[in-house]
Amino acid sequence: MSKSKQDGRLSGVLLDEISTSSNPQTSAPRDQQDGETSDCPLLTPSPPPDDNVNPLSRVPGFDNHDDMSSQMDQNIDNINSEDGLAFLNIVNRSLKPMHDSIFEEPSSRDPMVETSSSSGSDDTNEPVCTQLLTQLNTAYNHLAPDAQALFYNQENGGKPSLTGIQVVVPKSPKNYSFMSWNWPVIRKTFFWSLMSLFAGCVALAIGVIVTMPKSCSPSMEWWQGSLFYEIFPASYQDSYKNDGIGDLRGITNRLDYLKKLGVKGIRLNSVFRSSQYPQNYQEIQSLTEIDPSLGSLSDFTDMVTAIQTRNMKLVLDLPLYPYIKSLDDELTATKLQDNLILPSQRETRSAFRMAPARIPHTESKNKRFVQSSQDESEVTRAIRFWRDMGVDGFYLKGLEYFTDEPGFVAALRHWKSVLGPEGVFICSHRVLEVALTNDARNAILNRMDLVDVWLDATNSTKDIKAQVMSVLKGPLYGKPGYPWVHWSTGSVDSPRLASSLRQPNASVAVAMMGMMLPGTYSIFYGDEIGMLSSTTRQGSIQLNQLVSMRWNNQDGNKDETSVSPWMPESTRPAATNLYGLIPKMLKLRSETTPIYVRAVIKNQEVIPNADIRYTTDELMVIERWYPRRNTYVFLANLGTQTQTKDLSTLYYGGIVIVGSEDILNENIYFKKLTISPGEAFVIKLDK
Repeated sequence: MSKSKQDGRLSGVLLDEISTSSNPQTSAPRDQQDGETSDCPLLTPSPPPDDNVNPLSRVPGFDNHDDMSSQMDQNIDNINSEDGLAFLNIVNRSLKPMHDSIFEEPSSRDPMVETSSSSGSDDTNEPVCTQLLTQLNTAYNHLAPDAQALFYNQENGGKPSLTGIQVVVPKSPKNYSFMSWNWPVIRKTFFWSLMSLFAGCVALAIGVIVTMPKSCSPSMEWWQGSLFYEIFPASYQDSYKNDGIGDLRGITNRLDYLKKLGVKGIRLNSVFRSSQYPQNYQEIQSLTEIDPSLGSLSDFTDMVTAIQTRNMKLVLDLPLYPYIKSLDDELTATKLQDNLILPSQRETRSAFRMAPARIPHTESKNKRFVQSSQDESEVTRAIRFWRDMGVDGFYLKGLEYFTDEPGFVAALRHWKSVLGPEGVFICSHRVLEVALTNDARNAILNRMDLVDVWLDATNSTKDIKAQVMSVLKGPLYGKPGYPWVHWSTGSVDSPRLASSLRQPNASVAVAMMGMMLPGTYSIFYGDEIGMLSSTTRQGSIQLNQLVSMRWNNQDGNKDETSVSPWMPESTRPAATNLYGLIPKMLKLRSETTPIYVRAVIKNQEVIPNADIRYTTDELMVIERWYPRRNTYVFLANLGTQTQTKDLSTLYYGGIVIVGSEDILNENIYFKKLTISPGEAFVIKLDK
């Protein structure tokens, strides 16, 4: 019995009933059979084991095996020639006689309907993918027991017959818009777009790698993190006069020694004409004239030329007090305009021609120079004059005596404009401490480049830590653009470092400590070899710290003068095993980011990357760190006793990268650390 299909739907018909085994002994109970039927709904019941008769032989229309084979071959041919989904039609046509023969009167609830043929010849000629998407009828058939047959067979003790349950899927549209797309072009476009994107990513990665700097050190100015060397010219070397007073030519002759030491900035304490030089060097008579004891202006030009040839810089001390009485003249100087005159109108024209120094704002179309106005103040004229001579910066000594004057802020602004952006201004930390107004403090922080902090190394290590931490937490670390700290442990105004320390041979260790701190460091001449103060007193003030430099056995050169120096030499420095470590320390400083920078800038916040971790028993432990870099630790014994400590609570161990030859490149463990008096070294910790 068949049922006409609805519009847009196709019915698939399966076998209504499959013959059961005639052997009642081998048949399973009804409940078990029902369970098997529900568990395996798509499988027909297996024939009994002893039944060797082909079930299809009982079906009318398959009289013998040959007829069935020929029929199946014909069905296979039909499957190959038509749509794969037409297989249901083949099955329906093959099984229709069998349905009529099994049941004389099909059940009224039998859902089996007769399938229709293919939708048309035009559908069979379409591609397979189109036929799969545009099949007019799709059915999923499930085998289940027929309810009516089950009722009849239960009375006779038989098992239920199976009927086909048909699940009908609605007809899908025949045509899709994406079928008409140009897929070859789309595939090519997508492929080449993907390849272009990949090539762009590779090129970007290569560009980043090529342009990436070899080191991650932030860019610095020449005066940031460099080594300054402070010289009192009259005590450095007498070159040719044989009068026992050092001169400018003597400094020029020793520039190679300074270059080898690693000096970047040379600072001259006082070169100006005074009433009696050098005994009364502080009694300045002019800020634009060199004292005749040191040489001529031509000697100064030669010295500047030699300094710049070695890629070093020159800084002069500019003594403001007591030479300058007031800054009132600077208020007028800020309103003056520079005049342009020919160099032939100046007595120093030969000096300008000989000096290869940088002369900011001085070169014009007619090779004319900017000279100071006669109405300018003394300080303004001095800054302009020495700047044009090739001086790179000035130490404004005595500036702390003028912070409360009305013209202080205007004077700093004007002096900085005269010096130019490449020049350097240095002042004492005392200036910042005595400045009472916010305008004065802001002028110092914005106009100064370096703030000199005299580090009193004669104090205990705990006092040194307190002084260093007060500076690191002070106003100089308020913003990234504020001045750098200029650490100094000796000067013309303080006793000799080696003579002040409890352990005389610790002067080199103190110098290494200063180079370990964030900022720049200044060595007072002779401290690199541990020179002691002289026992002779000269002049009206204490000058025995200005002892003449010992050149014997220094750099293989001997002092050529046979005249006794104006300040007698000191006794031989104390022996130390740290000779030659200052250049190594400077090399490490210039190549190592954690030591080279002064702080870590994070979200415009300045975080000093230094900490003093240990100060007990005159033992100093300084740590320098930087994100994603190795940490470096400095250890020094500034006491008089050998110390053996267990510092494993601070660090585990590392390798010595700067130290004496007996421990250099050795692994150091902090579990049992022994340091001799005056010894110092730097350890690189593991990450």
